[in-house]
Amino acid sequence: MTEGFDIAQLELLDSYRLLNGAVVDLRSSSLPARLFLLDVAARLAQGQGYHELLARVMRPDVPLYEGMSPLSPGVHELPALRAANDLVYRAGVAEGVIAPGPAEAQAVPLPGGLRPLAGRVQTQRPREGGLTTEAIVTVGEAMDMLGITRQAVINSVRTGRVRGEQHGKLWILSREDVLRYRLNRDERRQARGDS
Repeated sequence: MTEGFDIAQLELLDSYRLLNGAVVDLRSSSLPARLFLLDVAARLAQGQGYHELLARVMRPDVPLYEGMSPLSPGVHELPALRAANDLVYRAGVAEGVIAPGPAEAQAVPLPGGLRPLAGRVQTQRPREGGLTTEAIVTVGEAMDMLGITRQAVINSVRTGRVRGEQHGKLWILSREDVLRYRLNRDERRQARGDS
């Protein structure tokens, strides 16, 4: 996710202002946690939805937890996790999934301090039908996005409905194609009158 991104730029991400105005000091967060936070910010800037971001942040294996269990006491005070949760909350407010409080009604989806950094890690258009490392999802992420089984996701790649590649046991898929597949499927369901 950090192609074309200078790691030294992380010095610009030494703090984060939460929606409630509190400032979180990120300097104590690990490099992987800060990079993951930038990934979340870039996905939000690209329009990834609340539920997708929430599923991404809530996975116990992400660097935001700094090796702790998500159930450990005090884990939710980890600075990068607090910032990532704030970004997810902003996405929910922007989509109307979460009703904003009075002070949050004019909230911007991406705080000003993250805009320049997120812009450096935004996805690039694939060249000649290939996949870039930024615009990909795993089979598991596609399963969550589409609400279908692993085999159904792989079949969608094999039939050409979603661009993807297999690398050993790992499949990577075009995020854009997965979202397009979901949109087309939802439109077909609406046309049939399904719910």
